[in-house]
Parts: sequence; C-alpha cells; structure tokens
Amino acid sequence: MKVQVTESDTWRRTLEVEVPGEDVEKRFDTAYRSYSKTLNLPGFRKGKIPLNVVRKRFGKAIQGEVLQEVMQEFYREASRSEGLNPVSEATIEEVDYDEGTPLTFKASVDIKPELEVEGYKRIKVTRPVFKVEDTDVEGHLGYLQDQGATEKVVDRAAELGDVILADIQEIDESGVPIVGRKQEDRTFLIGGRNATNHDLDNQLVGISAEEERRVNLKHAEADDHDHDEGHHHDHPDGQEVRFQVKAKEVRERELPNLDDEFAKDLGDFESLDALKDKIREDFQARADETSRRRLEENILDVIIEGNEFELPESMVENFLNNLVDNYKKEHEGHDHDIDEAAIREESRPGAIRNLKRYLLLESIAKKEEIKVEEEDINKHLDGLSQQYNLEGSQMRQMLSRSGQLERMESELLETKSLTFLIDEADVDEVEEKRE
Repeated sequence: MKVQVTESDTWRRTLEVEVPGEDVEKRFDTAYRSYSKTLNLPGFRKGKIPLNVVRKRFGKAIQGEVLQEVMQEFYREASRSEGLNPVSEATIEEVDYDEGTPLTFKASVDIKPELEVEGYKRIKVTRPVFKVEDTDVEGHLGYLQDQGATEKVVDRAAELGDVILADIQEIDESGVPIVGRKQEDRTFLIGGRNATNHDLDNQLVGISAEEERRVNLKHAEADDHDHDEGHHHDHPDGQEVRFQVKAKEVRERELPNLDDEFAKDLGDFESLDALKDKIREDFQARADETSRRRLEENILDVIIEGNEFELPESMVENFLNNLVDNYKKEHEGHDHDIDEAAIREESRPGAIRNLKRYLLLESIAKKEEIKVEEEDINKHLDGLSQQYNLEGSQMRQMLSRSGQLERMESELLETKSLTFLIDEADVDEVEEKRE
C-alpha cells in the first residue's frame, strides 16, 4: 500500500491511497466463494454454485460492496501508519479501479488538533474563598426544623406560618372558571421561613375553613408557595394569574425544639453543637469545592485566551449532536417540541470552550508527562467501592463492562493536570460571599 498525505485545511488531511491490485483480487475471490455457498439459484444445489456463475450474475454488486470494505480498511490502516488521529468520518472520492490494476482513492478527514501550549506556568490568577457564616448554619438548622414540623387542624382564621388545605380554580379576567384548571386538595404554606411573595401571603392571611377568596399573583410566584410538589401552569413568568381559592382546612404548624434530642433524631450526633459542626463542615466542603472549580476555570480562561486555535468543525458538530441526543433522551415522553436549532446555537460557545479545554489539558499532560498510574485508579476505585458497598474488583468489572473505566481514567488525568496547573500558578485569594 502506498500513501501520500496532504494538508487541505488547518486540521483537514487528504490521504491518497494506492492498494495493490492483487490484494483487491484476493478480496473479490474470497467474496465470490462466500456468496457461492449461501446463494439460492434455480437449477443449482445450495453451496454448489460455480464461481463463474456468481461472477457473471452478481460480480458488479459484489465488487462494489467489496471495494467499499477495502477502502475503509485501507483508509484506517493508512491513518494509523501516518500517525493521524481522525475525529470525523472520512469522505471517500476519486475512486479508480480496473481489473488487474491497483485501486486508488482519496480519503479526506478532520484530525484531532495537536497543540504546542504556551504560557501555562506561573499564571497570575485569583481564587475566590468562601467563608461559612453562623447565619448559614442557623439557616440550614431552620430548614431542618421546618422539615420536622407537625401539623394539626385548628378552628380559626389562618395566620402567617399556617398551612391551608384548599381547592383552587383558575379563572379568567371576568371571573369565569377555566376548564381543566382546577386542582383539589392543594396545600399552601403562607408566610414560611423563605417566603418571597408577601403580597400573596397577605391575600391568604385571615381565610377560614369553607371560606372562598379570589387571589391574583404572577406566574412562578405560585410555585414559591406551593406546599406540595407537582404544581404547574403553562404561563410565561411574570404573567398575572387569577384563582378562586376555597379553604377546606387551616393547619397550625408546630416546629420541633432545636435541642440535643432534635440532633440525635437526625443521626449519629451527640448534641446540637455536634450537628452544627457537621453542617458547617459540609457547607465548607462544598464552598471549597466551588472555590477550586472557580480557580480551575480562571486558570483555563487565561490559557485558552493565550493559545488561540481553530477547531475542526466536525468536532464541534459531533459535540452538539451528542448534546442534542442527550437532551432528547432526558425529555423523552414530554409533550413539547424540541427546537434543535436553538439548542445548537445556544450551546455552541460552550461546546467550543469545552473542546478547547479538553485539548489544551491533554496537550499539557503530554508535555509534562502527567500520567494516571495504577495507584491512582485503585485509590479512586476504593473510594467508589466504599460509597457503593462493593468490592474493588467488582467495581472495576462493573465500570469496565459499562465502558466507564476509560472515562474515569480520563477524568483522573484531567484532575491531575489541573492540580499541576494550580500548583504552578501565582494565586491571589480573594474572599467572596456565598451565593
């Protein structure tokens, strides 16, 4: 086989391939023999059809099929021999073959960019540092307290902090009920700890069992006060919605005391202080993780900006194809149309950044000889094994069978590369408030 490679674009390569005629003839002969054993023809026993009959009746069709297989096989072999790393399907053209002569063809393909990254050491960059405040801990304690609240029906008008059980009917501007927009036995917490729509709370305060009231609110604010899940209306955010509310029960909520017994009921905590320490620890761990991710992206922003290069369009399209496919799977069964063009347009900048991020990190890892060792894999597998209560060997087999082991190694390599960049960077820590 002879191969000549030319650059037709930055990352586009055209391979001119020549396959010896005898190699092609051998493939034809093998195909003829295979078909002679499987074809059914009147007047011939199955498996006993002479080769000259096969050639005469099916020669062109068989040759066309064989040529396609041969070109794909030799294209792949040519790519490997030339050290190319294709990222797109090859476009085969200018095919030339006559019996007794070599097969020649051209295969054009996009290749994975090979980069020479510069300016990735001693990068001056900021790292946001988030401090967990006492108010954060107290706020989460309040949330846990709310989760443990009990309710009892009371014979009085509703007050802030109560729960109302009601039937709600959406109505139009003139007060006529809208068909199909009635919900029965819905519960609403009014004036809760995180209440955001005080106007709605004020409209419901004072309502009694069996009383009806008309309330107005803007869409999306309704969900903020829906005590149960599943409340949904097909209105644009900000549009005013009108409801006729018929209260059926007023329930008073009783919150558990924030004491040592409360903490013990939530888990293996000896005291309320121990629970607070755990909450603070968990919050700080999440804050530190956010801080590291922001630092990583700040470093990568500098590297991407300092190493401009164009991506093969096929890489971007493949990324977007996978994104759209995943979106379709996630929304399978939903009764709404999917605007693929809009998804692609909106996602394109992020796709380009993610691909550049991946290629630059890969190039840095190669240049700095950063590798994932067996020790790294075993340590990560041990962590997963403990998390899912499986033996390490079982976890490895499960990931290998599902094709996730290679992905896990890729993610570990990315983590090691980012750690290297952080260690090399000139980092200035800046305290920020948690969102």
